[in-house]
Amino acid sequence: MKLNKTERIKKNLAPYDFYTMIGQIDLHALNEEERFYLKNYGIYNIKLEPERFMIRLRIAGGRIERERLRFVANIARSYNAELLLTARAQLEIHALNAANVLEVWQLLHDAGFTTLQTLTDNFRNIVCDPYDGEDIDAKVEVYPLIEKMQSYFLGQPEWMGMIPRKFNTAICGTASTHTHFFGNDLYFALASKGNRWGFNLYLGGKNAEAAQDADIFVEPKRVPELFLAVAKAYRHYGLRGTRSKTRLYHLIADIGMAAFVAHIREFYPYTLEKRGETAIQKAKVTAYRELKNGRYGYCVQSEFGKIDTASLLQIITYADEADLEIRVGVDQNLYLLGLAEPTMPFGKTLGASHVTACAGSSYCALSLWDIKSDTRYLPLALIEKYQVQIGFSGCLKGCGRHHHADIGLVGLRTNTYGETRKAARVFLGGEYSSGGRVARLIFPVVPIEELRQVLSVVIDSFVQSGLDDFEQFSREYLNPLSTDFLLLWFLAKLSFGFDIPLQKLPERALYSLLRQVEGFPDIDEDEKYSRTISTLMHRLWDD
Repeated sequence: MKLNKTERIKKNLAPYDFYTMIGQIDLHALNEEERFYLKNYGIYNIKLEPERFMIRLRIAGGRIERERLRFVANIARSYNAELLLTARAQLEIHALNAANVLEVWQLLHDAGFTTLQTLTDNFRNIVCDPYDGEDIDAKVEVYPLIEKMQSYFLGQPEWMGMIPRKFNTAICGTASTHTHFFGNDLYFALASKGNRWGFNLYLGGKNAEAAQDADIFVEPKRVPELFLAVAKAYRHYGLRGTRSKTRLYHLIADIGMAAFVAHIREFYPYTLEKRGETAIQKAKVTAYRELKNGRYGYCVQSEFGKIDTASLLQIITYADEADLEIRVGVDQNLYLLGLAEPTMPFGKTLGASHVTACAGSSYCALSLWDIKSDTRYLPLALIEKYQVQIGFSGCLKGCGRHHHADIGLVGLRTNTYGETRKAARVFLGGEYSSGGRVARLIFPVVPIEELRQVLSVVIDSFVQSGLDDFEQFSREYLNPLSTDFLLLWFLAKLSFGFDIPLQKLPERALYSLLRQVEGFPDIDEDEKYSRTISTLMHRLWDD
């Protein structure tokens, strides 16, 4: 197999050995190799925006002490930088430049922070439920396991930048959680076997795929060793050819799950057990959460991942006064644990607990939308009222996790309906909390100005079903139907405003109902309804 370009770079110089060169390179004129090496140390810069730098901090399990968080906030304020909370429960410092990025990086490391291996071909921040160990439904506290797993690879020469591609790991020991983790390469999901608590292993998730059952159960004490065995199997057998096909998913697709499990056995010193019964249930998103000790946790919502330093310092001061623990969630929000009563002085951001938003064009040159501010085009009141989970990405890289949501959105630009303007792809049907299936593309192009109306019609159909969970609506109403028919159905609802609910009927029976709607085009159709779809889309959205 011919190695891809990144692998050839690693062979010339291991990322760990680049450390002594960091202070010698010209940050004003970086080449591709130097950018790769810097990413291994948490420093991000791309050719499209060579003057802009970002630093990503690793926060294991989302846990960070108040004083350390205050230090980061003060650093950002001192350097006029901006802070983002990420969907991997980390912090990013944006708006740095070639003149100050290494100074900030050194200040962070001198204060005991680590930015190592938060980017490129590394094991990324290991994530869990934000109420890990403290929730009334917490069965296994996983933070100590995360620390042990992290110790195997963090700062280690043989691991830094040396796996085929990025690798995301999650572990959840809480039986009822509003978080979901099947988009990870490796997911340890709470499970029971007999009278034992442990974890079932799921492998091969990524932005466009759900992790699959590996038929393995592991007790908590063996989790770190099993993680290491999976890591070694991936490092040794992982594909290193075409760059776009190097994630764990592609290796499993190539050789099969059974063969990869056999590779795990090569590196695991114990007998692998067959799976137990996965014990995680989906919980509603709530502002407050009751804890084991009779106290409460509270979700402090960011502006879809953005948090200004003044607000952050205010939150930290309040946490100091009330002696509250602060954690970062995978939903891009902060969590305060230890409240005596379920009351807080902080307001809420409409929709912030239900929308996962990528960095957007203000912070990432790859994004075609300013995602965090363009959330204003969403029906946020409906999204929050009906607990609809939105994944909002600015490009197909999928940092907003649009495949792992009730409704997924991807920004693009189009001239389909006239002059070039912002538009979005719309994905529906994700069964993300169970790993059942990822959302599929339904609307290929929706003008940005029409997005609120399109999503409102979709949510209205969910409400008409009488169900209280959109995933169930997807499973029972959307996913039995073809992609083309769902597009036709929602376009017809947008065009004619009829009140016929989406019913559990065969597709041809539903199509017959559409043909009876006044004004519906009298067109002889092919099996993909393409002529009627084209007619309705242009009727709705042409300039």
